[in-house]
Amino acid sequence: MDKKIKILIIAVFLIGIGSYLYISANSHDTMIEVTSGSKLKNGDFFTVLLKDNYRNVYPNEVINVKILDDSGWAHYFNATTDETGKASVLLEGMENGNYTVHANFTGTLFLHKSRSVSSLEINDGMN
Repeated sequence: MDKKIKILIIAVFLIGIGSYLYISANSHDTMIEVTSGSKLKNGDFFTVLLKDNYRNVYPNEVINVKILDDSGWAHYFNATTDETGKASVLLEGMENGNYTVHANFTGTLFLHKSRSVSSLEINDGMN
């Protein structure tokens, strides 16, 4: 019985190492690129692109977007990438002013997590 347990433990160990090596060899770094301008107005879309170092895009992935105003008030959005890897957030009800946008991709088994921070100015032309 001890021999069977030892063989089972070795088999599980080898399967674990093999799985780790397979996932490591097939994982990709990702990056979030802001594709919209830095000066927008209400009714415009803030857009980002999820891609890797080889410019491959990733559809159907969720990007978490947090838009912070100067006072620290946060607006939270979840945007799903389309077939071209782009995700969009409709800007509405935002005051004129400067904002900081945090876009975050939490990653998957084969895609590493990534994040982006950018500046945004909302100006509807009215004070």
